[in-house]
Amino acid sequence: MVLSRTRVVVLVAMVAALGIGLMGTVGSASPEDNDDGHNNGDKGRSTLTVVSKTPEIEGVDLDPQGPTHGDIRVTNAPLYNATGAKRIGRLDLFCVITDPADESAEKAHIAECTKTFTLPGGEISSQGVEVYPKLSAPAPGGDAITGGTGKYAGVRGEQRFEPRGTKVINIFHFID
Repeated sequence: MVLSRTRVVVLVAMVAALGIGLMGTVGSASPEDNDDGHNNGDKGRSTLTVVSKTPEIEGVDLDPQGPTHGDIRVTNAPLYNATGAKRIGRLDLFCVITDPADESAEKAHIAECTKTFTLPGGEISSQGVEVYPKLSAPAPGGDAITGGTGKYAGVRGEQRFEPRGTKVINIFHFID
């Protein structure tokens, strides 16, 4: 499909307006500008804490029915600052089951997960193997920070997560 020059200009303008609008809808958060006061004091390390609440979780159950290899868990949730008071972005993630708990000795499903945290000024991506005793509920764990965009370009480190009631605390440990 060939787009006319006018259509390309209109599309670029729409994408730019959308980007500016999205940036205006979220507050500010960065490894250096973290209002939760978490900086573990280790030389060369800083932290950022965000809270996800009220996730939308959907499972894609491939045949055969029940948890099997390749089933997908898709989630999105709003992100808040460390106190949970101010909305600052969103979380999008998907997990693919690589080892279902399909034998009597297995207590949890194993999944490969990819996450994108959209924050003011850019995104942070993380990825790793996660353990789910129940696929319908979040579980504690940690993933590798695989990259970032905008003011998070070049970040590396670890993202730890811990469910607490109806929210999940996400702590990014950045290695400078």
